This record gives sequence, C-alpha cells and structure tokens, in this order.
Amino acid sequence: MKFRAIYLGILLSAMFVFMSCAQQDDFPVLKGPYLGQKPPGMTPEIFAPGIISTEEKYELNSVFSPKGDEFYYEISTTTPEEKKKGIYFYIILVSKMRSGVWTKPQIAPFSGKYSTMDMNFSTDGNRLYFCSDRPNPWDPSSKTHIWYVDRLDNSWSEPEILGPPIYSPECEQGQPTFTRDGTMYFRQNPHGNFDLYCSKCENGNYSEPVILGEAINTPYEEGKPFIAPDESYLIFIRYGMPASIDGGRGLYISFKRKDGSWTPAKNTNIYGSLPKFTLDGKYFFFSRGGDVYWVDAKIINDLKPQELK
Repeated sequence: MKFRAIYLGILLSAMFVFMSCAQQDDFPVLKGPYLGQKPPGMTPEIFAPGIISTEEKYELNSVFSPKGDEFYYEISTTTPEEKKKGIYFYIILVSKMRSGVWTKPQIAPFSGKYSTMDMNFSTDGNRLYFCSDRPNPWDPSSKTHIWYVDRLDNSWSEPEILGPPIYSPECEQGQPTFTRDGTMYFRQNPHGNFDLYCSKCENGNYSEPVILGEAINTPYEEGKPFIAPDESYLIFIRYGMPASIDGGRGLYISFKRKDGSWTPAKNTNIYGSLPKFTLDGKYFFFSRGGDVYWVDAKIINDLKPQELK
C-alpha cells in the first residue's frame, strides 16, 4: 500500500504538471467569488458542474479558505478492486484566485504522495488540518491521524502530526472542525465505535478530548462533523442507522442551548456527507455521489427548534 501510494503520488504529480502546461487554456476563465458560480437557492445544486464536479472523477469534501480566495477539494483515485478490499486513496486539489481569476486546480503541495483527506481550515486561515495514514514517528501501523500545515508566504510548511492529547496510537482520529475560539470537534474510535469528541484550545494547546453526550452519539457510528464558528450547531453523519429510526442515514443536526446542552440530533433529510459552511455563513456545501453540492445556508434556520428561534 505504501509503495503504491508513493508511486501513484509521483505519477499523479507529473501528470498534473504536464496537464497544467498543456491544457491551461482549456480551463475556463472563472472570476468572482465561489469560482464565479451562480449562487444556489434553497434546493441543493451541483457546484461548478463540469469544472469541479465532473463525470470523469469522484469529487468530494470541499472547503474555501476564510478569505475566499482558495478552494480545496478532494478526488478519489480508488479503483473498484481496491474498494472491495477496503483500500482508499484520496488527493487534495486546490484552485486559487490570482488577479481576480481562478487558477486550474493543482495537487496541494502536502498531498499526492500519501492519501490525504478531510481537510479544514483554522478560522484565521493560517493553518490547514487534514487526515492521513502517512507514516509518523509514533505509529508504524499507519492508522489515520490528524495532521496540519502552517501557511508560509507562498506555500505551506511540511506536514506535522497533531500530537497528544489528541493523538493516540490505540485508535484513529480524524475529520477536525473548529469554532471561532479554536475548540476542535472531531471523531475517534478508542472503544471500537466512532464517536464525536471535542477539545478546547487553551494557550495554544488542546485539552484532553471529551466525548459528546447521548444527544449526539449513539450506538451507531457518527462522523464527518461540522461545528458552527459560534458553536451554535453541529452537523454530522450517522452510519448504519435503520430507515425505521428517524429516517435512517443522512446529515443530522443538533443545536446548542443557552445552558450548553445539545438538542437531540434530528435528521435534516439532506442525503449527503462532509458538511461544510463558508465562513461568511451564506452557503452550505456537502458531498453526494461523487459530486460537490451547495445550497443556501438559510436552509439551516428551518431546522432550528422553535424553542431556539
């Protein structure tokens, strides 16, 4: 698997460099916010069809930088045979706004050699977190853990693993999402079942993770969280939920009450995964069937319990 990852990374890097030189003129001229796309209404729409969301590739998990001038998303290069074996490989691509025009997507400098996925920005945009099974100094088994890169003048630093108390060699950690004050929500499986946890950032260091309560976590698996910057709501996905229970699998949402407790999570009836919101709070992005979707974020207001309106 590691040799495949290294070979594939080198091959893909060469391919994308060649394609960038040979086909840059084929990429459309995209100007304005959100890659120049017409904003959606209250019905989810495919984002940038034929440009980002294509028939040829399996795209997912997108996020804009806080300034709105960078767009990161993933593609899966997993073959059907690898999927049957539980082997997955993901690459993160980035398009940047330069002089008002969006560039052709390229492999992010920290991606390609090893599988990289589930990226998310710190709220100031100076750090980008992602998940990877790349080798690390503590864990030769290559479990998936949380990594990060820090912004430099024109690029990113070398990847660093997010250490203890978030890191644990006994389990996997991933899918981080952050509040405005730096509190991190993420998933891990220390007891065999993936649940959602949170950890406060105190003086630049994360506190011991705390598992979220029964309003969020269930005997089923939870993952792919998004926490609102003001910590007012949490959106995530449940796996294995029978359709007879609250509609089954889908994106679930829980709202935080004034006393700090969470409302029982309810099904949004939005089928998808990897929820993200733009920092301006205007649009809700998610993934479905190998494409990136977006919808007006006002759709969340309709899901808020009457007691909190």
